[in-house]
Amino acid sequence: MKALFDNVGRFLRRFWYFIIIGLFFVCALVLYKTAGTGSYFAIHDNLDLFIPQFQMMKNDGTFFALEAETDFLNNISRNVLPSEFSLYTILYMILPAGKAYVAGYFIKIIIAMIGGALLSYDILTNEGIDEWARHGVYYVHPVKNDYSSSMAIAILVSFAYGILNLFPAFGIPFAAIPLIIYLLRAVYREPSVLIYFLIFCYPFLSYFSYHGIFIMGYLVIAIIWMWIRHHEFPFRLFIALILLAVGSIIFEYRLFMTMLFSNEVTIRSTIAQADMSPLAIVLETLRVWAFGMMHANDAHIYIVLPACIIYFFYLNAKYIRNNNSSGIVHDYFNFCAAAIAFNSIIYGLYFFAPVRNLFEYLVPPLKGWQFNRTIFFNPFLWYASFMIVCYRICKWTRQNFVSSGRGAVYRGLVYLMVLASIAVIIMQPALPFGQDARYDDIYYTAYGEYYRHNHDGNTPDNNLSLEEFYDPQLFEALKEEIGYKEGEQCVAYLMYPAQLEYNDISTLDGYLGFYSQEYKNKWRSVIAPALELQPASATYFDNSGIRCYLYSGDYLSVPMYAKNLGGVAQDNLYIDNKALSELGCKYIFSRVEITNCDDMGLELITSKHGIAYKVYVYELHELISEEENEGEK
Repeated sequence: MKALFDNVGRFLRRFWYFIIIGLFFVCALVLYKTAGTGSYFAIHDNLDLFIPQFQMMKNDGTFFALEAETDFLNNISRNVLPSEFSLYTILYMILPAGKAYVAGYFIKIIIAMIGGALLSYDILTNEGIDEWARHGVYYVHPVKNDYSSSMAIAILVSFAYGILNLFPAFGIPFAAIPLIIYLLRAVYREPSVLIYFLIFCYPFLSYFSYHGIFIMGYLVIAIIWMWIRHHEFPFRLFIALILLAVGSIIFEYRLFMTMLFSNEVTIRSTIAQADMSPLAIVLETLRVWAFGMMHANDAHIYIVLPACIIYFFYLNAKYIRNNNSSGIVHDYFNFCAAAIAFNSIIYGLYFFAPVRNLFEYLVPPLKGWQFNRTIFFNPFLWYASFMIVCYRICKWTRQNFVSSGRGAVYRGLVYLMVLASIAVIIMQPALPFGQDARYDDIYYTAYGEYYRHNHDGNTPDNNLSLEEFYDPQLFEALKEEIGYKEGEQCVAYLMYPAQLEYNDISTLDGYLGFYSQEYKNKWRSVIAPALELQPASATYFDNSGIRCYLYSGDYLSVPMYAKNLGGVAQDNLYIDNKALSELGCKYIFSRVEITNCDDMGLELITSKHGIAYKVYVYELHELISEEENEGEK
């Protein structure tokens, strides 16, 4: 028995970090199991965008359909929706939306940990990540290393990277970045059929226009650099590049057909980006370097950034003091710092019209494409830098001139710093500068459960849970009462079209970044009366158009994500009745009572209150002008 306890003790001392990670998984699973459909998932660019797209395909059975229509934007082609050959898509094929969303979250963490651990171990056991030696070679284990300690840091930091509250629908592509770096390193060093096959299949985890195209771009640069440096063409990496490209085309064939091989003029041709002054660009570059951006919010400002800044100056001052310029340009930490700066600068330059126009001139098919998405690689680079800092501190504490007692204290402080970085990721919305952490579903779900417990089962007014947002029972009841027939076209007013789409109601409106310019022009005719009353809304729609919605003529903005719509209960609707009728609209679903029904040709059919909000359903009748009426007589 004593031997058993001794073995357990040794295991816990060696792999204690897995216990912490396991506790997180258990607590998160219990939280989501307890909350169920009452979980709070981000609405912006999430519940209003990708989740209804997956559900529409599930409702109609069109995941694998080659030629099929969808239930939004006047039956736009299914080809504009995510590929069926994607891990995230497959989750929604086989699971209910809420469970698929949670499963994707946990899979993202696991992929990040596997990729981070493999990459860290690969680098540590081959060239190391020590400081660059005085004579131009890396130190390779100058003292005996305790790899359990090194991998503890690697796995904890990889776990931190995995739980980052990034763009949910693309969380897995973010998490898979360390994995592709490991695979490319492996195939360069010791190629095998298995590694080549995994590289070919990598697009199954990634997404071409957000990550894949940049990974291939960086790989091209690496091939050229290694060719020049070693005077030998790196055929292994070139083959990997070809396999990545072919894999992307096969796994995301719909994207390539739609965006690159279609002659249809799309809204990409009229999307206008903000043009900034040189000073504003500099400030935007510094802001995104320090804070990140909403879709790549990595919470690095709290602990990771200060640790990396302090170490950057310490490291390079040491290199300068030792007259070791080679160390400065070869150190992995400095490489990460330079890459972070490069991506931040590219992000800022995207708002400089001459640079953007030059890019669009050189690559016309990518007009309107956001090449500043290189910023999506900064979360990985920040946490890779953080891992290097923590590793080097721990290694320093094992040098002979540091006593074992002091070394243990320093290592303990390093682990506390890593654990603190994990804590701020989870708790970011409660911290200063946490307003961009809108994808922190763990925090908001936990807060929702706490709020319900302390308010007699009531839920927060400024947010909607998954069940409250889509409310399937409410919409099924409304469909039954109005006798809705599948395919009848509807629109949403002061509510997300996604709420209708999810519930198998066809919409003329919707949210998509890629549809025909012709349809945008038709829709603009529908909403022209409202846009005339709200010039800011007109500018937004004309310069973008991705949110093809009905706009209010009385309010510039209404918080549709809130339970009470910010207090708005009634509103006038300003539309071109004839233009909307010509598109085939039959019903308007509204979260407010429309007060000018007679003027707009609307008839209230029914209204019902659901879990969190009330919905009014109006039938649209085409108005007959006096001239047309006289002609009929």
